Amino acid sequence: MTDKNIIYVIADYGDLHDLAFAEVTQKIYAELDGMDCHLQNFAVPAFDTYATGFALAQTAINSKLGARHKFFVNTAPRKDDLTPRVKNSGEGFVYARLKNGVEICAVNSGHSLAFIKEAAEEIREIKCEKHGSQFRSRDIFPPAFARIVKGDYSILGDDVMDQVPDFPENVLCYTDGYGNMKCSIDPAKLDNFKNKHLILDINGRQQIARAADGIFGVADGEYCISQGSSGWTLPSGKQVKFTEVVKRGGNAAKTFGKPPGGLPIHWREIPN
Repeated sequence: MTDKNIIYVIADYGDLHDLAFAEVTQKIYAELDGMDCHLQNFAVPAFDTYATGFALAQTAINSKLGARHKFFVNTAPRKDDLTPRVKNSGEGFVYARLKNGVEICAVNSGHSLAFIKEAAEEIREIKCEKHGSQFRSRDIFPPAFARIVKGDYSILGDDVMDQVPDFPENVLCYTDGYGNMKCSIDPAKLDNFKNKHLILDINGRQQIARAADGIFGVADGEYCISQGSSGWTLPSGKQVKFTEVVKRGGNAAKTFGKPPGGLPIHWREIPN
């Protein structure tokens, strides 16, 4: 059995070939000098803390790697204060340990931690600077992250669980590479509408979709709304499931103007 740490970097730097991923990755490797670890990068849309939080929860709560699995998460839109910032100050860096042993260091921005909140054993501030660089995830956060990975928890501060918003209901959370839109609608809400056509209202655009048993439960080119493949089981035993809006053989997100995470999902039955 290997003791290698698996580190996921989830960030909104742009496409994976963006130079920022290369700079952050090499800085983390440098700070972890001598440790056996493997880094893998995952991109989320710019400033989208809903997509960030969803991607984090889907990969962290479902992880079977335990304490070997670490996350470095940076989506920092600096929306906590809309006035001019001093020394590029931004949202704070925090530590979360899930009940499955996974450890996370993330910027506490928007809904970045909302999806893992109920699965967390603790969420605490990390005592490192919040300002001093436009590129904090390269210049400030990696040394703090490395100390955590090496088992040095002396830099942890106060509990900040109450500063993390709760799980968001009935909103768009994440759009995958096929344009399938993963939404925080409990699929059970659609049970009474199976095989019926609904009007979806998202991002100011409307589209008729069929409530199906699966995302392939409609003909090619048609739209459906159905339980998708994403979700997780919380330590309490509660299952968190997501509904997907899909255009079979096409791109549903494009139809709705490629909306960002956090937009509400409205739907209603077509009257007889």
